[in-house]
Amino acid sequence: MGSGHERAPLAIERSLVRLASSLSAVAALLYLATAAYTGDSLLLAGVTGPAAIAVLGLFLLRTNRARVLPLMLAATAVTITQNAMLGIHDIADASLVPLALIGITGAFFVQDRFAIPYVVGFSAIIFVSRLQWSSEATRYLQAGIVAASVAFGTTLLAWVRREFSLREDRYRTLFEHAPVSLWREDYSLVGAEIAALADRGITNLEAHLTENPEEVRRLASLVRVIDANDAAATLTEAPDRNLLIGPLPMDTFSRGALESFIPQFVAIADNSEKATTELKGGLTMTGRPIEALLVWSAPRVAGELDLSNVTVAIVDITRQREAERRLQDLVDSKDQFVATISHELRTPLTAVVGIAEELRNADGSIDEAERSELLDLVAEQSHEVTRIVDDLLVVARTDAGNLMIEAQPVDLAAETATAVQAIDSGIAIETLGTPTVFADPQRVRQIIRNLVTNAQRYGGPDIRVAIRDEGNRGVVEVRDDGEPLPPASRTEIFEPYARAKQRAGVTASVGLGLTVSRRLARHMGGDLVYDHDGSDAMFTLTLTSAHRPAFVSHNTAGVTAQSPAGR
Repeated sequence: MGSGHERAPLAIERSLVRLASSLSAVAALLYLATAAYTGDSLLLAGVTGPAAIAVLGLFLLRTNRARVLPLMLAATAVTITQNAMLGIHDIADASLVPLALIGITGAFFVQDRFAIPYVVGFSAIIFVSRLQWSSEATRYLQAGIVAASVAFGTTLLAWVRREFSLREDRYRTLFEHAPVSLWREDYSLVGAEIAALADRGITNLEAHLTENPEEVRRLASLVRVIDANDAAATLTEAPDRNLLIGPLPMDTFSRGALESFIPQFVAIADNSEKATTELKGGLTMTGRPIEALLVWSAPRVAGELDLSNVTVAIVDITRQREAERRLQDLVDSKDQFVATISHELRTPLTAVVGIAEELRNADGSIDEAERSELLDLVAEQSHEVTRIVDDLLVVARTDAGNLMIEAQPVDLAAETATAVQAIDSGIAIETLGTPTVFADPQRVRQIIRNLVTNAQRYGGPDIRVAIRDEGNRGVVEVRDDGEPLPPASRTEIFEPYARAKQRAGVTASVGLGLTVSRRLARHMGGDLVYDHDGSDAMFTLTLTSAHRPAFVSHNTAGVTAQSPAGR
């Protein structure tokens, strides 16, 4: 007999106490009726015993102390005592039946450690009680048969109870400690309502429920949770799993959550034992949204679904769905990136190929000035391709942790001017001081080039560049008179492949320029930020001065740099 459940369920005990009390009351009435019919006053005294048992049972029920074993032991004592007092052989013989039933039934409610003493003791009581009623020759045999019968019955029932208890313990252990959220639910009322819908002529239940969400809500409100395990409380973030017992909290169910009931109701209509669906738009008790995979299962008893004992397993797939959405976003971003980079590379490459073909087929018809102009265009478009490839390489190498920075003292004003004039010689450059910074000159030009190109693509028409020496750092500002970015976009624009806005008529960029520029600036010990002062948008590049005392260069995995002191 299992140790986890030393008592049968309280509901069973209450039912048996109620039954025993009712039978005792009937026995008392039989004694009373027989005494009235025969006029035997001795039978009238027999009313006392069963009436006392009936009163005791009623008392136990009214005080919520319904326990079978005390009541049955009291019934045994009363029956034996009454038989001895009345001295009527026929009644004593008839009492063997209830005494045997009491002994056998009581074995089901005895704790493990008292099982053997109970069987031996109760059998001995029956044996002794029968000795006084038999003849000298048969009394021992009769008493032995009765006692052996009771002993066999009680032992058999004790074994059945032990097996039942072991199975119940295994089930409870599996149920309560399963890593998956498990629920036992009662769908009996739902089954009756679905049958009523079928009687009304609704043959396509799924279509009917899909078109009538309130009908789904009504049916779902009839579901009752009988039990839930610890994992269910964890999943729903309930402080106590007992809070999950009872009707479902329909006021917290979104339409998406209600839709998960439709496959379950259709399974009932189709007399199917299982249904699998997704729970979308669910909420925990703390209001956290969850998505889950739900498996509904109803046992089949005597060929019919037992809707009173349905098992529902719920697996949290919120993180999986979030990961899938992030993966899909990455796939979409990759597709967009491939399309954009293909278009952006095709533009200069088309120009290079076209001009090269024209030069090859010119056959002396192009004069030297035109040839020089065409070659300049080839060089310019080739540099554009190089810039795109450089940006891609920087992102790839920083992600891999092996970007190489050859840092040295750099004339920030000279490098800025070189980068700006290579793009547009008409852009004004204002220089306040001649800062010398510790950086990689090629990477400085790459940053300035990206900032000016970004201003041309997305900023206002008035583009200006300012260079300042602030002592311990050199500063480059690329300004334009464009509109300010929304607060959220001021961080997003530095993310890979991000573009805050797109100007009509301008070819979309890869969306790496600002990402590359900020990464390079920070790898060289500086930074790149965006701001708007009310009239101008400003991208401000800061780099550490090469003359700053005790300067230690920024260094990350895979980045090599030399400090001034080490040169």
